[in-house]
Amino acid sequence: MKNSIPNVLLVDDSSTNNLLLESALKGQNFKISTATTGEEALKVLRKNEIDLVLLDIMMPGLSGYDVLEEMTKDEKLVSIPVIMVTARSQYEEEKRAKELGAADYFEKPLKLDKLILRVKELVKELV
Repeated sequence: MKNSIPNVLLVDDSSTNNLLLESALKGQNFKISTATTGEEALKVLRKNEIDLVLLDIMMPGLSGYDVLEEMTKDEKLVSIPVIMVTARSQYEEEKRAKELGAADYFEKPLKLDKLILRVKELVKELV
C-alpha cells in the first residue's frame, strides 16, 4: 500500500450501489474510485494504485468474473484483494469467485458494518 489512505475501487453497474458503498467507506478514511463497467474497472486498475476492489458480478460487457480473471493474468493486479459483491446467492457462484481468487464474497442486500470490517481487515494485511 503506497498511499497512507487506502484506495478502494467500487465496481458496480448501479450508480446507486456505488454511492451507497462510497458513503459508507468514505466515513472510514478510505479514498474511493468508482467504475460502472468491467472494462472501465480494468482501466482504473491499470492507471491507479488501488489497494482493494469491491466487485459486482452481474454487469453488462465484462462480468465481475471476467475482471477477476483478467486481474489474475496481470502481475501488477494479481495481488490486489477483491471482494465480490453480488445479488447472486448460490453456493456455486461463491465457489467460482473464490476459485478465481476473490478474497471474500458478500451478498446483497449488504450488511455494511460486516463489509466495512472485512475491508479494513484486508487493507490492514497489505501494510
